[in-house]
Amino acid sequence: MRIFLFILGAALCAIPSIIASRRKCADLSLIYLLSFFLGWTGIGWIAAMLWAIYGKTEPVSLAAKQG
Repeated sequence: MRIFLFILGAALCAIPSIIASRRKCADLSLIYLLSFFLGWTGIGWIAAMLWAIYGKTEPVSLAAKQG
């Protein structure tokens, strides 16, 4: 039961990093670090999640869209 809770907690802490990666956020590494070090706190996790959702994304070039 403890290993299940550990895996569940690790997965929940990784959600902001996964969202930031999928959105191609410009500050992906900082979001990852915030999530890793402060994701276990409620405030740190919420901050990382909001940053991942509303953070600035990297511009996509026209060549990347076509290829």
